[in-house]
Amino acid sequence: MSVPGIGFPGPWRLRAGAEEYELRVARAVTALDEQACVPAEHIAWQLDHWLTSARRPLLEMYEALGGILPWNASSLERPRQDLRVRERLVAALERGELVALRVKRRAAAWAWPEPALPPPRPEPEVTPIARAPVEVFTLFPDPARQAEALRQAAAAGVPFCEECEKRKQQRAAAA
Repeated sequence: MSVPGIGFPGPWRLRAGAEEYELRVARAVTALDEQACVPAEHIAWQLDHWLTSARRPLLEMYEALGGILPWNASSLERPRQDLRVRERLVAALERGELVALRVKRRAAAWAWPEPALPPPRPEPEVTPIARAPVEVFTLFPDPARQAEALRQAAAAGVPFCEECEKRKQQRAAAA
């Protein structure tokens, strides 16, 4: 790419569909392979598309061919400026001042590298541990035994709760 205002003679790479073209000023090109050159009509057909999608390289080509661009053009003047740039580039392609070469498209198939993972550890052999059988817990395992234990506790005078004990002491104090 060139810097605007310097007039550096390219090369400029532009893409059109699956093709990629390199445009050069003819005085900067040495020996040309005729089979690699693209017809001027084909490139002229692509200029309208490139004026909307890749405008800067075309403006640089225009300057490299000797054109002068007003950088303070308004949005109303831009279509006339684009038409003037397009006509000059078409004329340069037809006269051979500007040469288009078909080039191989750059490969862009890049993938993120796979993360380096440590090798998997071998699984140790698991030996099951023998456990004692667990008794199943129920809220009232044997109601008959529970009733008998409560009768024996009541006969022995064991208090069942604090409230009952407080009431018993209040009755004894009142009597």
